[in-house]
Amino acid sequence: MFEFVTPQRLYRYRQLRSLVILVILTVAMFQDDPRPGTSGRGLVLLCGVVLAASAWVAMTLRVGAPRWQPYTVGACMVVGVALTVAQHGGIAGCYALAAVTVATASLPFRTAAIMTGTGAVLLAGTHAILGAPLETVVIWAGAMLLILLLGTIRRERTASAAALADEQAKAAALAERARLAREIHDVLAHSLSALSLQLETAAALLERDRAADAAVIVDRAGRLARDGLTETRRAVSALRGDPVPLPELLRELTADHEFSLVGAPRDLGAETGLALYRTAQEALTNVRKHAPGSAVAVRLEYGASDVRLSVRNSGPAGPPTTGLSSGYGLTGLRERAELAGGTFAAGPTEDGWLVDVKMPG
Repeated sequence: MFEFVTPQRLYRYRQLRSLVILVILTVAMFQDDPRPGTSGRGLVLLCGVVLAASAWVAMTLRVGAPRWQPYTVGACMVVGVALTVAQHGGIAGCYALAAVTVATASLPFRTAAIMTGTGAVLLAGTHAILGAPLETVVIWAGAMLLILLLGTIRRERTASAAALADEQAKAAALAERARLAREIHDVLAHSLSALSLQLETAAALLERDRAADAAVIVDRAGRLARDGLTETRRAVSALRGDPVPLPELLRELTADHEFSLVGAPRDLGAETGLALYRTAQEALTNVRKHAPGSAVAVRLEYGASDVRLSVRNSGPAGPPTTGLSSGYGLTGLRERAELAGGTFAAGPTEDGWLVDVKMPG
């Protein structure tokens, strides 16, 4: 419900509130005694009210260049004190209070403090000369100083909030840069390491004059390059916040393995979906590297408030292969899962290896 309260709207509200107070004060001035009129002291009061109201409007709406703001604030204050003299007290000092309020909000603290101190002395001295009771003198001077204090506190609080927001924005930017770097690193490390291995193999075959076998390897390297481009586009799409179609991606990834889906699929956050997909990629890469040919079962389960992915390999396997690395690493996958609020576990079973990750979503 607070999403519509923007700084601009709050500023407009404060301007409107100030103008409403001016209208109320002007009406009250015409009800006080002596009243503004068209002759004698009444004419003096009428001119003073018009000048004070004009200065009030100018300083509230910040009419003219910023350098004129101290003059409009000072004019409102001086006319307020003059009206107090002409009216022998009364409520004209409210113009000076309004001037102090605007000064503390829009002028440098030093300028606002000097103007407030000067106004407090003039207003208190005026009431004292007019024979007002001591408590009246203290109330008017104290009110001006209190407004300065409250305005200063508000400015400090606003400055602190702005500094905190700036720090949070910087932290968010750094976190986003780290996420971008991690994602691009993972994609490139996976694609380029596999591509490098294929090209090295093709070069070795060409040295032995096995051009036909090398052509097959080069064709496979081309497919790896295209897959790398697809992975990069997918990563960029996820980084933009687009939903990750996890079940479809896992079906493609596990085309040669067993895949089971439990529960009704639903849209997941980009970070969650990408973390689960990367986990499946790394687990299958490790199977190909350490236990090629073993049976693999991938299970994706949608719970009430979480999503769980498990990759289990078991059964006889061929000799381990070398030179194949995804670039993600189990440690990196664990960090990725924990950053997204999930849990990660990987370890041996009776006849194989299990990778299990649970993410909120």
